Amino acid sequence: MTAVVRRGVLFAFLCALLCAPPALGANPVQRPPVTWAPPGGRNFTPALHRKITTIVIHVTDGGSLTGNVSWLIDDKSEASAHYVVSRDGDIVQLVPLHDVAWHSGNSKVNAHSIGIEHVGETYDPAGFTAAEYRSSAHLVAWLARRYDIPIDRTHIIGHSEVPDPNHPGEFGGADHHTDPGPHWKWGYYMRLVRKFAFPNLLKVATTTISSGDDIAGIVPWRVATAGAKATHVDFLVDGRLLWSDSRPPFAFAGGRGWNTTQLPNGTHTLTVRATGSGNHAQQTEIVHVVNREFRITTSALHDWQKVKGILRVRANAFGANATGLSMYIDGKVWSRDKRAPYTMRWNTKRVRDGRHTLTIAAVSVDGRVAKRRLNVVVQNHLAKPKAKPRPKPKPVAPPQITAENLADGQSVSGTVDWRAHTIGPVARVEFAVDGNVIAAQTSGPWAATWDSSTAGAGPHVLELRAYTKSGTKAVRDVTVAVTAPS
Repeated sequence: MTAVVRRGVLFAFLCALLCAPPALGANPVQRPPVTWAPPGGRNFTPALHRKITTIVIHVTDGGSLTGNVSWLIDDKSEASAHYVVSRDGDIVQLVPLHDVAWHSGNSKVNAHSIGIEHVGETYDPAGFTAAEYRSSAHLVAWLARRYDIPIDRTHIIGHSEVPDPNHPGEFGGADHHTDPGPHWKWGYYMRLVRKFAFPNLLKVATTTISSGDDIAGIVPWRVATAGAKATHVDFLVDGRLLWSDSRPPFAFAGGRGWNTTQLPNGTHTLTVRATGSGNHAQQTEIVHVVNREFRITTSALHDWQKVKGILRVRANAFGANATGLSMYIDGKVWSRDKRAPYTMRWNTKRVRDGRHTLTIAAVSVDGRVAKRRLNVVVQNHLAKPKAKPRPKPKPVAPPQITAENLADGQSVSGTVDWRAHTIGPVARVEFAVDGNVIAAQTSGPWAATWDSSTAGAGPHVLELRAYTKSGTKAVRDVTVAVTAPS
């Protein structure tokens, strides 16, 4: 590398002797090819030995492999990393593993970690190359087996997950870095690391159901294993064992699929657990069950509908595919149809008139049952309507004479204005003096005039007679005294 030429052949030779990693010993993973480019003397911390517990993944945010290596071995950078991985998969080591590189922005993390830079952009949608992922995963697998580092996301982290030493609760180191960013495929990367770290161990390679899937109805659930031979695979839902298959290819219910309608809609945890060759492997997925309600609808038919003759019932099933529809009358099967659109026939003349229960039932391919029950009224023989009885005549209230303007014992003279008031069905009113009718009227207001001088002085009987159309009569009389004019 350029730095080696700059510092001379002697420095490179000494570094190759002093800085080279120790022998692999019992590490079963072969280290990938690595090129050395030792840094200057002031951008890392020498250490004779240290306990390695963490691996930190970084992104260079631009530049080429050569440019990034040149910068990180320069004292002016005041930063370093143990490795740089190119987009072609080439690996360059800058700092010996027993020394502390300045890579995370947190001295406590640096003291027990190894920093690996990857050439690329944190927010570039193009992401990172397959060669870069594989070389880096191979390197991390070798490091994990060498230092007995658990292969999980607690011990293999991104720069963005390094705690800020100055502000508790914040991350990305002291400068709040966000790499490796949203386009780094952690799931894919960690599977590669495990594959390279434990090539001969039993692993769950693939499943037909993945985390985040929305599933409904009967779904195929198959599992493929890798590494050592599996003797059987268990299928668990929400921690409960539902199926175990001991014959590859391993599949739920012998390949018939998993009926998700037996679970409530919502989030559920699926686990596949493989066993074989004295070891186990499992994989967990989080899925969402989104089954629709299985129901039946009917057209042009409603509750308490009146029917007669031959009734054709059209129905349909929603929410799942149905194996067919059946129609029951009072609990007895009457008609069936196995193909949509479903139409069933009922001859209502074969049952008595009156109320009957009509039920449409369907069974879905996933085993659910839906029913629609209606009350219908059969009216094939209409009864003649009974004649309505004639209404009884309402009684007629008798007429009444309620008031008049002359009072009993009153003295009158000359022309007398005589008025009366009645209630009830009065059709005619007669005005009589001493039994002789002097006036009669057939409509109100009831009034008459009487020349009292023709009657002579003295008492006289004034009589009011009110008649209805049927001849009912009401009488009211008063006695007045006629006085001679002065």
